[in-house]
Amino acid sequence: MPTFLPRWSGWYGTELEPRCQVPEEELEDMRMIGRQTKDILDKHNMSYVLGFGSLWGALRTGDILPWDIDIDILVIVDRTSDIRGTIDMLIEDMRAQGMDVYYRDWVGIIQGYSPIYKSQLDLSFWCDYYGTGTMHRCSGWESFVFFVHHRFKFAFPARLVEPPLPELNFINRSWTVPREGIEIQKIHYPNDWWKVAKPRGC
Repeated sequence: MPTFLPRWSGWYGTELEPRCQVPEEELEDMRMIGRQTKDILDKHNMSYVLGFGSLWGALRTGDILPWDIDIDILVIVDRTSDIRGTIDMLIEDMRAQGMDVYYRDWVGIIQGYSPIYKSQLDLSFWCDYYGTGTMHRCSGWESFVFFVHHRFKFAFPARLVEPPLPELNFINRSWTVPREGIEIQKIHYPNDWWKVAKPRGC
């Protein structure tokens, strides 16, 4: 576990102190580790897309949303590949860039933190695990133990991440994003995908 207290806990935690505007120096810190991680993924010719709040940022402004506290990247892997080997390789490369990096076994996510402001980046790993044309989170135990919840809350059609993928500008880089615009967001945000959902009080 990190020696500092993260602002969020778990896959979808509750921010301890919701902020309507993350300070610019923290946002820039987050952009830095985002660009560093993108370079690592590109070096290894990995397939990935922006997801969740980061995808909203790319779609709306081309930058991190003012209240967002992490960068979300969905890494697309083959279900027959050495996923744990890929995770270990990425952790090593991210640490070489000076990030504090942890693998959360339960949720199957790599969390990287910048060395200055502890800005956060999450890497999750997705594959067509059952060969049915549906992408599932294919690392960690949570998606298998709570498979019904995962299927309805997170799983999405594999066609949305089939290459070639469209690109959008985000943090001054061109990033691959899911196909069909906001279709994946309708799945991940079923109750409010049509509006700008800010933290409470903003």
